[in-house]
Amino acid sequence: MDLQKWLMETPKYTTFRVNILKKNHHESLQQYLLQQADVFATKQIPSFYFLKPDCLILERWSESVIVDPTGKEVIVDALCAAAVLRGAHVFAPGVMGLPSSLHLDEKVDIYGDLEKKCKRGLKSLYDGKKKYVGTGYLKMLRSELFDNGIKPSGIAVHTLMPVSRLPVVNESVCPKGELLLQNLPSIVCGWVVNAQSNEYILDMCAAPGNKTTHLAEMSKNQACITALDKTLEKTERIRETCQIQGVTCVTAYAFDATKCHSEESLGIANGPPFPSNCFDKILLDAPCSGLGQRPQLINMMSPKMIKSYKFLQRKLISEAVKLLKVGGKLVYSTCTITEDENEGLVSWVLEKFPCLKLIPAEPLLGGPGLPNLGLDDEQRKMVQRFGPHIDALRPADEIYRDSIGFFIAAFTKTANNK
Repeated sequence: MDLQKWLMETPKYTTFRVNILKKNHHESLQQYLLQQADVFATKQIPSFYFLKPDCLILERWSESVIVDPTGKEVIVDALCAAAVLRGAHVFAPGVMGLPSSLHLDEKVDIYGDLEKKCKRGLKSLYDGKKKYVGTGYLKMLRSELFDNGIKPSGIAVHTLMPVSRLPVVNESVCPKGELLLQNLPSIVCGWVVNAQSNEYILDMCAAPGNKTTHLAEMSKNQACITALDKTLEKTERIRETCQIQGVTCVTAYAFDATKCHSEESLGIANGPPFPSNCFDKILLDAPCSGLGQRPQLINMMSPKMIKSYKFLQRKLISEAVKLLKVGGKLVYSTCTITEDENEGLVSWVLEKFPCLKLIPAEPLLGGPGLPNLGLDDEQRKMVQRFGPHIDALRPADEIYRDSIGFFIAAFTKTANNK
């Protein structure tokens, strides 16, 4: 398959992480889809099933379900437009242009700005390059979005139907914090960490906290989880995510994870930096070039920017090695497709740190690593890539091929730092 074409397409499935600390929503979801079917004048609801108790898969609405455009345009940024195609609502920060003539609850068309040229607060019709991504109901007016000093939040457009026909699940199905739109490989990443009660776990680059709360929920809210990110704003986002999800076992700090180790540290409870050999498990969902995200409506990443990420990832890995206990597990993941940030990084780790041993990133649900990038066939089988690069070494189900570009590797520490 042509990789560039694949990256521009919207996956055929939408995935929700179910908060297992709360109730199961099978019946309420089915009832909601039946109500939506009445709105769309169809008798056939999308197929859905639970891959695991904490992972819900929904398929598309039938091609017979059509929502006609209204001619009333709301312009959103490209990232927001991509999220709409994945089944999300339009959140206020993503809105770029909105006519002053529109009224609350009016049906509107959602367009993505494909060139980053729409000036925030635009009133007139945007004549730049744009893409129609769906239709919804307006929930916020200009005064709530663009007035001086306002930092808008909340749902600005309640998406009714994206062009992709993926279902949009509203809070009427379940209260906030019980169902979270999350990419399937990101959920798998939590399964690989496999958080257990009373383990000391570090999430090194945790904002907005979706993987952090998944680990907490897997441990039945009984692990001791430390979450780091660089700014107070991001840390507040982690705390907010935990509060919404009903998670209480996470402590979040605003701290640079590339400097989070110190031999003078008095212990985890005192906050970062931390002493050597103190965490049972570490998740490094590393900052990356993000080139696995789908659909990719726009890409402003220069080759120089892409090449810079591996150096940051190496710094983070170096800190993680010092903090991990002997016998502990380090899980490394990215949402990109580049070789340097994935197989190349694993190869560098194995050469640089003899105390780390590559182990199978189980459950192995994606395909193996790519060949001829520093890993032998056995090592390739231990890591997993999600996307179209599935080969005969480990065939994957369609839902893992048709997700996003993602990579996961796992290591264990066999000796003290040297």
